[in-house]
Amino acid sequence: MRVQMQKIAIITGGSRGLGRSEVLSIAERGTNCIFTYNSKREEADQVVEAASAHGVKVRALQLDLGKVSTFDAFVDGVRSVLNQMGVERFDYLVNNAGILRQSKFGDVKEEDPDRQYSINFKGVLFLMQKLLPFINAGGRIINVGSSSTAFAMPGLGL
Repeated sequence: MRVQMQKIAIITGGSRGLGRSEVLSIAERGTNCIFTYNSKREEADQVVEAASAHGVKVRALQLDLGKVSTFDAFVDGVRSVLNQMGVERFDYLVNNAGILRQSKFGDVKEEDPDRQYSINFKGVLFLMQKLLPFINAGGRIINVGSSSTAFAMPGLGL
């Protein structure tokens, strides 16, 4: 049986924007982090370096939240990183990654709302389902949303 001393958080979309701030803030408070990035590895590497400066373990894993078929491989990667950290479970899942595509009403394509739904809802749902067995008892799931979903802008259809 392994004993976990430091807490571990998994944060989706942690390479830039709000997610980057979340990773750095959590690392500053002494929590180890695994975070995801979609395509810009160099940005993720910069976050790993900055967060690691706080004396915690930080790893970046690639994940396209819109491709549920890749989640098993992602979970294998999480399991491997947890093993490297000497544990089998984590404490916090922060679902931060998401997209917002703003298009003029007449320019919205059929695939636009499908992609937004796939990433912002479906991906989050099935990622939680896959990771739930690895959350410590008493762990937390935090879903981050954007205020942009609550406001309509004149002329925009999505």
